[in-house]
Amino acid sequence: QLTRWSIFPIVFVGSLLTFYYLLASDIPGAVALLSVSIGSLLVIAVLELALPYRREWTWVRDRQLPNDLIHGLLLSTLGPRIGEIASTTIIVAAAAALSGVTDHGIWPSAWPFWLQLLLAIVIADFTEWCKHWAFHRIPWLWPIHALHHDIDRLHVAKGARLHFLESTVRVFVVTVPLVILGASPEVLFWYAAVLNVVGNLNHSNVDTLLPKAAHYVFQTPQVHRLHHAIDAELGRSNLSSISMLPDLLFGTFRHPAKHNLDAVGIVGSPIGGNLFTQLASPFAWPLLTRRSQSTKPSSVIASTGVGK
Repeated sequence: QLTRWSIFPIVFVGSLLTFYYLLASDIPGAVALLSVSIGSLLVIAVLELALPYRREWTWVRDRQLPNDLIHGLLLSTLGPRIGEIASTTIIVAAAAALSGVTDHGIWPSAWPFWLQLLLAIVIADFTEWCKHWAFHRIPWLWPIHALHHDIDRLHVAKGARLHFLESTVRVFVVTVPLVILGASPEVLFWYAAVLNVVGNLNHSNVDTLLPKAAHYVFQTPQVHRLHHAIDAELGRSNLSSISMLPDLLFGTFRHPAKHNLDAVGIVGSPIGGNLFTQLASPFAWPLLTRRSQSTKPSSVIASTGVGK
């Protein structure tokens, strides 16, 4: 019991302390961020073997694990590069305009660093919520995000199972506003570190315990599992990344104590297990959907995760 209560705070705080000491040792921010992200992933992967939430969700017997790792690699390399190239002009022009209006931009650089980081998290959580809501509610955007929900289990590698186009969109929706507002590179690196560690924990298959009140404040593993529920209505809840403030304000929060988690995934998903098909899925969604429907009995109704 003590171990289950300790895992989340120890991994979270330990990862951020490691990030702090790496930066203090003059390690480049990008290298420090990569080290902490991979390091926390490996620690959690070991914990999943020792204390699993569901034994049948183990990554050891997951045939999609190689695909998940490839998607993670493309997500962190190809997606941001496309987004940065396309958004550079927007960032430079908008930042210059704000600087001209206020002399020094509008970011509160004089605030204590921890308060700047908290502000960045709040702003990014609201823009992330909007992006996530759109992915689940707008049919033509759903194919970009569907790959992340096309799973039959949750473990730490599933956090990186996102199509590289999604990280391209994220650059525009989340990173560009923070840069335009004048957030420093240090703030952006720290925000990314918090986001990556929380993402690794929330997709994990570790049997953790947290106070009920914590689920109202943070995106915990228990809260995020509901977002991956095969029940499409639950799948459209708990859309924030770090804090639950946007979900509480917009009525999309669901508490894990009030809802049972059955299975995860998408009913009748048209994507399949082939890596090439997964990469092509946002571009070939109508074709994949028609093919999937033609091979299923008429009594099977696919739930796409998109709805009113």
